[in-house]
Amino acid sequence: MTRDLFLGCLLLFFLTGSLLCADEPVSQYENRNQWNPNNIQYNVQFLGQTTETLPPLWFDSHTELPSRRVSSDRVAMQTWENPSWTWQLFPASLIYPSYLSGVNESRFGGVWNYDEDIGWIWDITLGGRAPLLRYGNRSVLFPEGLQLDLEGSAHIRLDLENRMDMDAQDFRFGFPISYGNKIWQVRTGYYHVSSHMGDERILRLQQQGIDPKRLNYVREAFLFGFSYRLRPSIKLYAEADYAFWLGERTRPWHFQFGAEYSSLYPTNEFWGKPFAAVNVMLLQERQYDGNITIQAGWQWRGAHNQLFRIGIQYFGGISEQYEHIANREHKIGIGLWYDF
Repeated sequence: MTRDLFLGCLLLFFLTGSLLCADEPVSQYENRNQWNPNNIQYNVQFLGQTTETLPPLWFDSHTELPSRRVSSDRVAMQTWENPSWTWQLFPASLIYPSYLSGVNESRFGGVWNYDEDIGWIWDITLGGRAPLLRYGNRSVLFPEGLQLDLEGSAHIRLDLENRMDMDAQDFRFGFPISYGNKIWQVRTGYYHVSSHMGDERILRLQQQGIDPKRLNYVREAFLFGFSYRLRPSIKLYAEADYAFWLGERTRPWHFQFGAEYSSLYPTNEFWGKPFAAVNVMLLQERQYDGNITIQAGWQWRGAHNQLFRIGIQYFGGISEQYEHIANREHKIGIGLWYDF
């Protein structure tokens, strides 16, 4: 095990232990929350428009909670945590959200990184995940049921020290299928990944008399992931995926695991809330060596579960750009991420 992975595992255990020892904060929204200790329920007004019952701090996945109208001087539309399952086209949220510090996940974001060997680079992800079909409840905060999603993204690296030349890009496309409840979630599905060297990098290397040997890295893979919520804002997960169609230097197995701290409740006005996440990825191509990604910062979550984050990121280990999978990188940077 490399130094980065060893430190990553220590951080993962430390983060998990610290979060377990911390009490879950009671969210306040315009001081209109009502807590009924007899029914153990929260009633929250979202931006003066809708209300939804929230589970207790340590909730039981088999308990359905009633909803009550929030008394307010504003006109509010009442919604509820409907225990009945129905078919829904384009549901409002994801049952199995993307891993916050998963650098290969489909989302919209960018990180301005510095590496001592590479210099300044800009790692960009252009894409996202969209829910297509669900058979389950209609909850936005804690959805339950069976759901089909669509994902797609381009992972681009720009060389900031060479006129922002495109260094490499990976393309990902897939159909995740998820199933879960308030406590645990699983996902499976298919995805495709292919890597490409940037044209501007190829021209620059040729001008320097270097033969740009492009790596034809391709994965056609099935995945299986499992996540477990220790508390509403604390999640542990692990995932394995197996590639049944292999490109150059590609091997079948990839594994990843991690932990996250991220409030699921909509943000009150502009204050936001902190988040922290760690992800470890292991690759069979490198004899199960891999990389560690650590993120921490501030987040804002919308009433429809949109998530905007800003923070710092450390990445160490095998490059997340599959075109450079033979290289090791140690980067630290400032990032922006948006999931919808």
